[in-house]
Amino acid sequence: MKNIRRCLFVFLFCLIVSTVYADEGNPTVYQYENPEVTVIFSEPLAMSAERQHEIADDIAGVSSTTITNPGLASPDNIICTLFGHNLAPTVTVTATHHKVNPHVPRCLMEVYHVTYCTRCDYAVKELDNSFYIFCCPED
Repeated sequence: MKNIRRCLFVFLFCLIVSTVYADEGNPTVYQYENPEVTVIFSEPLAMSAERQHEIADDIAGVSSTTITNPGLASPDNIICTLFGHNLAPTVTVTATHHKVNPHVPRCLMEVYHVTYCTRCDYAVKELDNSFYIFCCPED
């Protein structure tokens, strides 16, 4: 049953990827060259583009230069401290790490569930599943 779910997920992911790459200006796709990773958000987030980019950097394992000091207080952080976080619905994010293995299947796909606050920088990413896929040809 698990293999059927994986095959179905890989098939659906391939359909999504072909749709996403058709639109070059899609703000939900992040491509990294070193390491070679593709991060795809299932839907646009109700947050700033910089914050979404920080989440993509974190998932890809790339250091982000735009991350602010989390210890600094801002009006949004004070509101969340007093009233709690205003959590948005959970979003699915997939990260494909290309050419991880020397032989097929070479690519590692990770599926994350990201929950974030719409008022501050609070975000939680939880790894839901990871598996190898046939993505890149052997060298």
